[in-house]
Amino acid sequence: MPFETFDLLDSDSDRRVKRTKKALRNALFTISEKKEINEITVKEITDLADINRSTFYLYYKDVYDMFESIQNEILALFVKTLLPFEYDASAPSSLAEYISRYLSFCKYNPELCKFIFRNGTNNNIAKRIKEAIVEYAPDSHNYFPTDDPRHHLTTYALSGMIFTVIEWVETGMHADIDDMAVFIAETYINGSTSSKKLKFSNNDKKS
Repeated sequence: MPFETFDLLDSDSDRRVKRTKKALRNALFTISEKKEINEITVKEITDLADINRSTFYLYYKDVYDMFESIQNEILALFVKTLLPFEYDASAPSSLAEYISRYLSFCKYNPELCKFIFRNGTNNNIAKRIKEAIVEYAPDSHNYFPTDDPRHHLTTYALSGMIFTVIEWVETGMHADIDDMAVFIAETYINGSTSSKKLKFSNNDKKS
């Protein structure tokens, strides 16, 4: 599936329903950039989406119900389309190819990704996605005892990668997707020293 066509809504849904829900969703994303979920009203969402309030209540009970529904759809999307692909966590090229899927998703769904990363009081989707990733990734907790510092390697690596992607998204995603994927994979596997030797497309442009 091309990343440009990723959508939270089921492909079998009626087109009008999809358009309506997408408008409501985008309105919520926009408003949540400035307000916590408990400060947002149905009227604000429907006014911005230019949709009747009665139509909103066809799909959601209230703002909290909409918020929870979207989070569940996001998680289902990640589990279905991004997670279940085999890769070799010890091989930079294989891991980079896997990471590029996440970066491509963010590139073509920036508002959705900003919503995921936003630290709202009720927004725990980033935590749920991280937990889902661990289910598919080699978990250091299973390989090292609790008194070994390496027991925490997976948490350290995932946290670093997640915050790196967050910064990349929030600063405009200027670095090339493939370059970012290689950088993250190399740094994860070989450490920051080896990443200093990498050659990226931007390096070639500057030379």
